[in-house]
Amino acid sequence: MEKPEKKTDSYKATMGLMWIGSAILLVSSVYMIIWKMFNDIIAIGVLLGAMIIIISFFSYIGMERPKDERLMKVGTMSATWSWYITLMFLCFLLFSGFYTPRQFQPAELFGLVIFVMVSSMLVLNTYFNRKGDVEETFHL
Repeated sequence: MEKPEKKTDSYKATMGLMWIGSAILLVSSVYMIIWKMFNDIIAIGVLLGAMIIIISFFSYIGMERPKDERLMKVGTMSATWSWYITLMFLCFLLFSGFYTPRQFQPAELFGLVIFVMVSSMLVLNTYFNRKGDVEETFHL
Protein backbone atom coordinates (compact mmCIF):
# COMPACT_ATOMS: atom_id res chain seq x y z
CA MET A 1 0.00 0.00 0.00
CA GLU A 2 3.00 2.30 -0.03
CA LYS A 3 2.96 2.78 -3.80
CA PRO A 4 -0.27 4.84 -3.97
CA GLU A 5 1.00 7.08 -1.18
CA LYS A 6 4.27 7.50 -3.04
CA LYS A 7 2.41 8.56 -6.19
CA THR A 8 0.31 11.01 -4.21
CA ASP A 9 3.39 12.46 -2.51
CA SER A 10 5.15 12.79 -5.87
CA TYR A 11 2.14 14.52 -7.39
CA LYS A 12 1.84 16.87 -4.41
CA ALA A 13 5.51 17.79 -4.76
CA THR A 14 5.00 18.41 -8.47
CA MET A 15 1.94 20.56 -7.77
CA GLY A 16 3.98 22.52 -5.24
CA LEU A 17 6.72 23.12 -7.79
CA MET A 18 4.18 24.12 -10.42
CA TRP A 19 2.56 26.64 -8.08
CA ILE A 20 5.95 28.04 -7.00
CA GLY A 21 7.05 28.48 -10.62
CA SER A 22 3.70 30.04 -11.47
CA ALA A 23 3.93 32.42 -8.51
CA ILE A 24 7.39 33.55 -9.65
CA LEU A 25 6.07 34.15 -13.17
CA LEU A 26 2.97 35.98 -11.93
CA VAL A 27 5.00 38.29 -9.65
CA SER A 28 7.43 38.99 -12.51
CA SER A 29 4.61 39.70 -14.93
CA VAL A 30 2.80 42.04 -12.53
CA TYR A 31 6.09 43.92 -12.07
CA MET A 32 6.44 44.26 -15.86
CA ILE A 33 2.83 45.41 -16.23
CA ILE A 34 3.02 48.05 -13.49
CA TRP A 35 6.51 49.48 -14.06
CA LYS A 36 6.72 48.74 -17.82
CA MET A 37 10.34 47.63 -17.61
CA PHE A 38 12.31 44.44 -17.97
CA ASN A 39 15.55 44.37 -15.99
CA ASP A 40 18.06 41.66 -15.03
CA ILE A 41 16.22 40.61 -11.86
CA ILE A 42 12.93 40.20 -13.73
CA ALA A 43 14.71 38.27 -16.48
CA ILE A 44 16.11 35.86 -13.89
CA GLY A 45 12.66 35.55 -12.30
CA VAL A 46 11.01 34.79 -15.65
CA LEU A 47 13.68 32.23 -16.57
CA LEU A 48 13.59 30.58 -13.14
CA GLY A 49 9.78 30.42 -13.10
CA ALA A 50 9.69 29.06 -16.65
CA MET A 51 12.33 26.42 -15.86
CA ILE A 52 10.42 25.24 -12.80
CA ILE A 53 7.18 25.00 -14.79
CA ILE A 54 8.88 23.18 -17.68
CA ILE A 55 10.49 20.67 -15.31
CA SER A 56 7.23 19.83 -13.56
CA PHE A 57 4.66 20.37 -16.33
CA PHE A 58 4.34 16.83 -17.71
CA SER A 59 4.07 15.34 -14.26
CA TYR A 60 1.52 18.03 -13.32
CA ILE A 61 -0.77 17.05 -16.19
CA GLY A 62 -0.40 13.33 -15.47
CA MET A 63 1.94 12.24 -18.26
CA GLU A 64 4.75 10.90 -16.05
CA ARG A 65 4.95 7.29 -14.95
CA PRO A 66 2.65 5.94 -13.66
CA LYS A 67 0.26 7.65 -16.05
CA ASP A 68 -3.03 8.88 -14.65
CA GLU A 69 -5.75 9.07 -17.32
CA ARG A 70 -7.92 11.60 -15.46
CA LEU A 71 -5.00 13.95 -14.75
CA MET A 72 -3.97 13.76 -18.41
CA LYS A 73 -7.46 14.77 -19.51
CA VAL A 74 -7.69 17.58 -16.96
CA GLY A 75 -4.17 18.87 -17.70
CA THR A 76 -4.58 18.70 -21.46
CA MET A 77 -7.95 20.44 -21.32
CA SER A 78 -6.68 23.23 -19.05
CA ALA A 79 -3.52 23.79 -21.15
CA THR A 80 -5.60 23.86 -24.34
CA TRP A 81 -8.11 26.34 -22.98
CA SER A 82 -5.31 28.46 -21.52
CA TRP A 83 -3.66 28.64 -24.92
CA TYR A 84 -6.98 29.52 -26.57
CA ILE A 85 -7.75 32.26 -24.00
CA THR A 86 -4.26 33.72 -24.44
CA LEU A 87 -4.63 33.72 -28.23
CA MET A 88 -7.98 35.52 -27.98
CA PHE A 89 -6.45 37.99 -25.52
CA LEU A 90 -3.60 38.73 -27.95
CA CYS A 91 -6.11 39.29 -30.75
CA PHE A 92 -8.01 41.68 -28.51
CA LEU A 93 -4.78 43.56 -27.66
CA LEU A 94 -3.86 43.84 -31.32
CA PHE A 95 -7.34 45.06 -32.24
CA SER A 96 -7.52 47.55 -29.35
CA GLY A 97 -4.02 48.85 -30.10
CA PHE A 98 -4.98 49.50 -33.71
CA TYR A 99 -8.10 51.54 -32.90
CA THR A 100 -6.98 53.39 -29.77
CA PRO A 101 -4.15 55.84 -29.22
CA ARG A 102 -2.81 53.66 -26.38
CA GLN A 103 0.66 52.30 -27.13
CA PHE A 104 1.88 49.31 -25.12
CA GLN A 105 5.50 48.89 -24.09
CA PRO A 106 7.07 45.51 -25.01
CA ALA A 107 7.71 44.63 -21.35
CA GLU A 108 4.10 45.46 -20.53
CA LEU A 109 2.82 43.20 -23.32
CA PHE A 110 5.15 40.39 -22.28
CA GLY A 111 3.92 40.72 -18.69
CA LEU A 112 0.28 40.71 -19.76
CA VAL A 113 0.72 37.59 -21.90
CA ILE A 114 2.57 35.70 -19.15
CA PHE A 115 -0.03 36.73 -16.57
CA VAL A 116 -3.00 35.68 -18.70
CA MET A 117 -1.45 32.38 -19.79
CA VAL A 118 -0.23 31.23 -16.37
CA SER A 119 -3.23 32.40 -14.37
CA SER A 120 -5.76 30.94 -16.82
CA MET A 121 -3.98 27.56 -16.81
CA LEU A 122 -3.92 27.44 -13.00
CA VAL A 123 -7.53 28.52 -12.62
CA LEU A 124 -8.79 26.12 -15.30
CA ASN A 125 -6.76 23.20 -13.93
CA THR A 126 -8.14 23.83 -10.44
CA TYR A 127 -11.68 24.13 -11.83
CA PHE A 128 -11.44 20.91 -13.87
CA ASN A 129 -9.88 19.01 -10.95
CA ARG A 130 -12.78 19.99 -8.70
CA LYS A 131 -15.44 19.45 -11.35
CA GLY A 132 -14.53 15.82 -11.88
CA ASP A 133 -15.40 14.60 -15.37
CA VAL A 134 -13.76 16.68 -18.09
CA GLU A 135 -15.67 15.21 -21.02
CA GLU A 136 -18.98 16.57 -19.74
CA THR A 137 -17.57 20.06 -19.27
CA PHE A 138 -17.55 21.46 -22.81
CA HIS A 139 -19.39 20.21 -25.85
CA LEU A 140 -18.86 22.57 -28.75
